[in-house]
Amino acid sequence: MAEIELHPGTPYCDVDTLNRVARQQGLCLAIAQACVYDEICQLVQLPEGDIALLTRAYLERQQLDPDDAEACAGLLRTKGWTHEDLHYFASKWERIDRFQQQVFNDEVERHFLSRKLGHDQVTYSMIRVRDGDLAFELHQRLLEEEADFAELASRYSEGSERESGGRCGPVPFDQAHATVVEKLRGCQEGDLLEPFFLVDIWLILRLDQWEGARLDEAMRETMLEELFEQWLDRRVNQLLAGQTPEPLPLHLLERV
Repeated sequence: MAEIELHPGTPYCDVDTLNRVARQQGLCLAIAQACVYDEICQLVQLPEGDIALLTRAYLERQQLDPDDAEACAGLLRTKGWTHEDLHYFASKWERIDRFQQQVFNDEVERHFLSRKLGHDQVTYSMIRVRDGDLAFELHQRLLEEEADFAELASRYSEGSERESGGRCGPVPFDQAHATVVEKLRGCQEGDLLEPFFLVDIWLILRLDQWEGARLDEAMRETMLEELFEQWLDRRVNQLLAGQTPEPLPLHLLERV
């Protein structure tokens, strides 16, 4: 019967025991994720020079001298690694990053457009009061410019925004309250909305600024990560369900 090694060369348990431990200790998800990561890392090859540079960088982050053979050997003993394990671990995220870039790059713009509203930043001012008559009175004073929004919010608002003069944000649109988002979506900057009742309180809103998300380099990286995480989740769930995932997209990797 095949035996599992926790330390290289030292048998620890049989496969049946490992299967039981994985199920009973809730390790199946972590193992499935690790298997997908390993698929990627075995597939995406790096030049030996790149692996050497990544390994040196990893050792330096561990505050070790890459040229100190004894110190490096001590690290391997401590972690129970072989030299191959060290090179693998040091280059793992570079391989995954290249996989993301090569496989999902063409989907980034479409994914961004589908998610743009959620990444737009909105800044708005808000007053919350339980008295409906007071809400309409404050709204009228704002319309007639008899008082400043921040002044009224600091004096009358019953929410945490009172401390900031009613100012909320900037906050991603998809993190704001759904009703607030719906009310602000069709507004222009500076628009003051009529009071409306939400759950158990009256709200007065003013849209101060709407900053549309741009597909810059940072956003592109975010979109790549989202696409990869969606793909990873689907593949992991297939493994956990006992299904055979689709083959990895070799044709996309071979083009680069």
